[in-house]
Order: sequence, then C-alpha cells, then structure tokens
Amino acid sequence: MLVAFSVSPSGSDNADASVHDAVAAAVKIVRDSGLPNHTDSMFTTIEGVDQRFGHPVHSSLF
Repeated sequence: MLVAFSVSPSGSDNADASVHDAVAAAVKIVRDSGLPNHTDSMFTTIEGVDQRFGHPVHSSLF
C-alpha cells in the first residue's frame, strides 16, 4: 500500500505563520518508522503503512 500526505496552511492572521514544525514532526515519525518513504515538495509518500503507524502521523498533524 502507498499512502501520500501533505500539510497545508489553515489560514492564520499571523504573518509569521508556518507549517514547518508540523511538517518536521510528521516527517520525523515517517523516517523513524523504517518504512520505505519519499518526501518531495508536495507530498510525503509511505509504503507499507499499518495501523500502528497511521495514528502517530495523523496525531502530529492535528
């Protein structure tokens, strides 16, 4: 199974608003998982996602 996800700004009034921290947290979980993955400018794609992995990534984004 391949899963791709991305992080998008939610529209903040703060001129310094950034998704950097959310992206970094999610990518760290992906890399620490040991699963095959690829991060590019639009998406992070993960191969072989299971239930143990999906929840930590989802939680880090929200």
